[in-house]
Amino acid sequence: MSAPLDPRLARALARSSPSGGWFLHGDAVRLRDEAAQQLVDAALDPATRDFNYDQFQSEAVTGEQLASTLAMPPMMAERRVVFVRDAERLGAGVRAVLKQAAEALPSDIALIVTATIPKGSRAAFYRDLKKSCRTLEWSSPRAAEVPGWIRDRARRRWGFDLSPGAAQWIAGAVGADLSILDAELEKLSRLPADRRTEADIKALVPRTHRIDRWTWLDLVASRKYGRALRELDDVLTSERGVGLVAGLVEHHLLLGLALDGGSPALRAVLSETGRGYLSWKADAYARQARAWTVDELDHALRALHRADRHLKSGRPDPAVLADLLLALGQTGGAAG
Repeated sequence: MSAPLDPRLARALARSSPSGGWFLHGDAVRLRDEAAQQLVDAALDPATRDFNYDQFQSEAVTGEQLASTLAMPPMMAERRVVFVRDAERLGAGVRAVLKQAAEALPSDIALIVTATIPKGSRAAFYRDLKKSCRTLEWSSPRAAEVPGWIRDRARRRWGFDLSPGAAQWIAGAVGADLSILDAELEKLSRLPADRRTEADIKALVPRTHRIDRWTWLDLVASRKYGRALRELDDVLTSERGVGLVAGLVEHHLLLGLALDGGSPALRAVLSETGRGYLSWKADAYARQARAWTVDELDHALRALHRADRHLKSGRPDPAVLADLLLALGQTGGAAG
């Protein structure tokens, strides 16, 4: 099936022509490269594609080849398209040519560059590309948002719906790598619709631990502290204590927003703050919020910040989280 235009790319194209420089980067390589190919297709005239399209793998291109190609005008078409893949592998000489070309592109050239910027890199090459090109980044969502991203991607790209439980299961089994998650969704899209039930997905996408971070956070937010304590060792096989506490802080803040305005108000806030992938749980946050008062949430947030300080001081994760659950239970939550 053909992929619908990536939403970020669609918005960028709506604001401007495909001509000019485009820098697509990020560690979600599969999604980034899919969007780059969509940009190539949007920029090219299919009838003259063979004359006006050049694609270079970074290991194989020389500075002379790239400069010569970018200097060629289009033939019988509005623009010429030059696609340079994996720019992080370019040598210094080719980088210099690419940088100079991106800063002064002819109006009838579309230069598309992809790269995975090394973590912590301060190379001027990437900063210069970001200044001279329209830049789009494909990076993994935060842990809390992964199931929401999975549901959105399944619907938009692969044309099927996933229940929140199924999306959460897949996230717990596969992790947060968007390219691997997307490959898993592609496999599921090939199944008949009646084979994509939540039970089927749990059988087809196995995982090695019993409970995922989202289920455990829900136990705490629902004030089922006894069960959360019993599940603590299992959840710590796949999560770090500092990540769980950070997740609980955000979760309890969202409970406060839901307590104030319910799920519609919470959805509006999430959308306005660029956290739309969390909307998949707005109804759950609203249900959980009914078990809380403002004062109890304030007490819980204070306990969570103490736990965060203890973890960062080097205390063991199991001990800190067990103490946290006991402290939270003092607010009158269920033993569960």
